Amino acid sequence: MWVLSRSLDDLRGLLSAVESVIADPSKAQELLPTQSGFFFGSTEYDEYYLEDLKETQKQLNLIISNPEINDMDLYYHSSW
Repeated sequence: MWVLSRSLDDLRGLLSAVESVIADPSKAQELLPTQSGFFFGSTEYDEYYLEDLKETQKQLNLIISNPEINDMDLYYHSSW
């Protein structure tokens, strides 16, 4: 399970896992398992799961490619 990232290397590791699952969805349960619970939504590894990963990939690429990333504080906010 991924938690609040503390370094650029953590974000790169998450991006690597996301890209691995997008390339081979059979790795999803091992690398990026779903979480059951009231607010977590579906636990299926379906097209919605993969679309969420593609959006995560897009956002991570934007963050990581920013040349000022090392001078920034990053905060995570989720809304279920």
